[in-house]
Amino acid sequence: MLDLDTFALAGHAIFTAHNPATGTRFTYKVSACDDKPDLYFVAVLTGPNNEEDYAYLGTIRGTTYAHGRKSRIGADAPSAKAFDWLWRHRDRLPASLDLHHEGRCGRCGRTLTTPNSCTRGYGEECWEKMHGAA
Repeated sequence: MLDLDTFALAGHAIFTAHNPATGTRFTYKVSACDDKPDLYFVAVLTGPNNEEDYAYLGTIRGTTYAHGRKSRIGADAPSAKAFDWLWRHRDRLPASLDLHHEGRCGRCGRTLTTPNSCTRGYGEECWEKMHGAA
């Protein structure tokens, strides 16, 4: 399973959370703020264009998620409640939950091409920068 805590805060993370029991799935984008290193913006895919149809949900500061006051999606919407739950339980997610990256490096956003990078969710160069040369 994708390590949500690390992957989401890598800087350019896009991932889908799928609950096979209910069939519910949401795709989220978590982006690092350029001028505040401990701030991340969370958005959810709301339309058919998976490049542009993201709507702001809230922020992660440090390791705490807060629903945004300026979000046009209510805190009680299923996608908002799902992200809040995911984030609060990220260190103990059930094995039945499917988390998938979207084929791009969570750190730099480039397309993943090698089997190792596709499995990890990070390109080889970013993996080495994050974990040191193996």
